[in-house]
Amino acid sequence: MEKVSVIVPVYNGEQRVERCAESILSQDYPELELILVDDGSRDSSFELMRKIAAGDSRVKLVRKENGGVSSARNRGLSEASGTYIQFADVDDWLPMDATKLMVREMEASGAQLVVGDFYRVVEGNVSKKGAIEKGGILSLRAYADQMMLGPADLYFGVLWNKLYRREIIELYSIRMDESISYSEDMIFNLEYLLHVQAIAVLKAPVYYYQYTKGSLVDQSLNLNATVKMKKSVIGYYNDFFRSTFETPDYKERLPVIYSYLLAVSRDSLALSFMPGTKKLGDGGGLSALSEGLEENSPLRSAILRNRLLTRYMESIGRRHSLDGAAVRLLYCMDKLGVPCTTETLCTLTGLGKTAALVALARLMAEGLVRRQLVSGQSDVFVFQAPELREELRQLDRDMDAVCFDGFSDEELSQYLEFQRRIDGSILRRLRAESAR
Repeated sequence: MEKVSVIVPVYNGEQRVERCAESILSQDYPELELILVDDGSRDSSFELMRKIAAGDSRVKLVRKENGGVSSARNRGLSEASGTYIQFADVDDWLPMDATKLMVREMEASGAQLVVGDFYRVVEGNVSKKGAIEKGGILSLRAYADQMMLGPADLYFGVLWNKLYRREIIELYSIRMDESISYSEDMIFNLEYLLHVQAIAVLKAPVYYYQYTKGSLVDQSLNLNATVKMKKSVIGYYNDFFRSTFETPDYKERLPVIYSYLLAVSRDSLALSFMPGTKKLGDGGGLSALSEGLEENSPLRSAILRNRLLTRYMESIGRRHSLDGAAVRLLYCMDKLGVPCTTETLCTLTGLGKTAALVALARLMAEGLVRRQLVSGQSDVFVFQAPELREELRQLDRDMDAVCFDGFSDEELSQYLEFQRRIDGSILRRLRAESAR
């Protein structure tokens, strides 16, 4: 398992640094180092950072005089030791599987850059954002063409929804330009992309980006100010496309390239009345599970395991544009390993018959499930999604990694034996009841 260095610049972040750090240290990818760079904070940020570092050996703490976010990120890069680099801002936080998903995508694809979707958070409203419709591998030129469709989109310009290879950053001495205060992250990305052949597009959100009053995104709503700032970086933008395309192709794209000056971000808002926008919750009722139910309650255990299973299924569903019911059906069909009736699938998934049939119809339309007619019996459904099989089985390994974290081999063996006996006892009672 390769190490990931996660770099977080901090300036007067006492209200937010603990949330950000906890979301990184709680990733279900343990092989990481968190580099917290205090950029001359004047509040209690550094004291909180020392407390965080004291509680986890994976935290590396750096303190420097105030020099701006670019200098802080550059200092973080000089301290990094991981194979991969990830960035985060102190205002924001990560979904629990962000690092794991990006590393897997990087290693499975052999790409030099991974770009993921993200959640935009504005005044409690959360909206999923992603500029590229389908996941997969893109060449540099194909990715550059996608950039021209949304030149001002956060998706392309920011650092925090991406995973980088540190060897590329160091080999070509790529750093933030500390002399500018606008689009320095985009310029970093443009420089990095010049040394990339393949980009992996991950269709799963890997970041919660929190709206902050007075930020550059907030200021960019002033079109005149935005154009002035963009004029200072258009040369970098233009040079990237000139280096990426042959001269005829570059000239053909030139009018679109310069439209960057007037382009506005399409993914910086999360409006309550827009489809797909939800309210940021309190953990989906997890406080009730941790405080309202006894620790040994069977209900609490069942709900927690189901919540974790559902969370991992959501990640698979987002990558393949499938809803939760469809993924749950595929998971159960793959686990069972034989053709299944609708009744069996309803029992296994907990779905009602109507919901199961609607999801099965969608899966058949996608070619992931096949209906098989059986003479004199109920029709059965056959799993035929070999491309998803490894992801569904990885889900089991991910569940085990969380559930048995810290278990010794002996403890794990004992638990599995006790669980087998408990399940056997319950099954005998239920079978006896149904036979009456």
